[in-house]
Amino acid sequence: MQGDGALVWDRVDALVDRAPTIDSLLAHRLHLVAARVWRSRGWTLPPELEAEARRAGMIAMPAYPLLERACAAYDGKLMLMKGAEVAAHYRHPSDRYFCDLDLLADDASAAQRALIEAGFVECGDPENYEHQQHLSPLVWPGVPLFIEVHRRPNSPAWLPPPPVDEILKLSVPSATGVEGLLAPDPAAHALLLVAHSWAQAPLRRLADLLDVAALVGEDGRRRAAELARRWGWEGMWQVAASAGDAVLSNGAWPASLRVWARHLTQTRDRTVLEEHITRIAAPACALPVSAVPGAVATAIRLTATRREDERWSHKLKRSGLALAHAFMPRSRHDQVVSERRLW
Repeated sequence: MQGDGALVWDRVDALVDRAPTIDSLLAHRLHLVAARVWRSRGWTLPPELEAEARRAGMIAMPAYPLLERACAAYDGKLMLMKGAEVAAHYRHPSDRYFCDLDLLADDASAAQRALIEAGFVECGDPENYEHQQHLSPLVWPGVPLFIEVHRRPNSPAWLPPPPVDEILKLSVPSATGVEGLLAPDPAAHALLLVAHSWAQAPLRRLADLLDVAALVGEDGRRRAAELARRWGWEGMWQVAASAGDAVLSNGAWPASLRVWARHLTQTRDRTVLEEHITRIAAPACALPVSAVPGAVATAIRLTATRREDERWSHKLKRSGLALAHAFMPRSRHDQVVSERRLW
């Protein structure tokens, strides 16, 4: 993944053209790239894509004023991760979709209190977030953009937790230009983005690979690999970097990725079956052999158990649908489950 090289960004345009449907673009979060590219060609956008582009613009517009308010409210360290920070590294920042602002704080509880005292409003029951990586989301009244104050970055349960103190030490001024706002060092940030993606669904979407390419060139990539070794994340980083090389820089596809990440080269949504295979294949590819059985067992357990707020009857219905929809795109399956009120 070669940073902001012409090859990477030209390749993204080609991947947009390869997408079979608008839903595929949305699944890979390349819909804003598509909107820009198609407008530049003088094409009329499909109504659903036009609506999504407008919605993204409305959400992104208040981001910088909110960040300025947050920095003014809290005297400690606030580090912006993901969305708006990564967008500032893109060739076209409007290409990068985000729907919230993620702030890592040196004292998350104190930061949360300071923002509430400054006028931010807490959403949801704080007790529901006691064991989460972030506290309950905050909003500024009338603004459609959440702020999440993080205790720690997100990462897969089968990897060592991220070293928060070291991440805060590896801080640089935010690329947004907001005074007093920090960001992770780009190499550390690239690694955190991969970990966040893998905590949800490894190699789920092309935008995750593009984020890393936007942040690091060769020097940054070497530093990210060094950090990955130190944090115990080396296997995960190697798999993600290989996928990025294959998709964005015409590199060779590792054999393992041909089994569980073929949807990336085709710019299509992953099927339900591929999603379940990934949950087992990812730790198997990213961990030392001795650690694989435990990680795979954890992945199977998480798949088999119900969510905290879910009845077993709903869990069994969802499982039955997953079997029936094995070859259905994951986004379509999620839509059906939602329509049947099984979440």
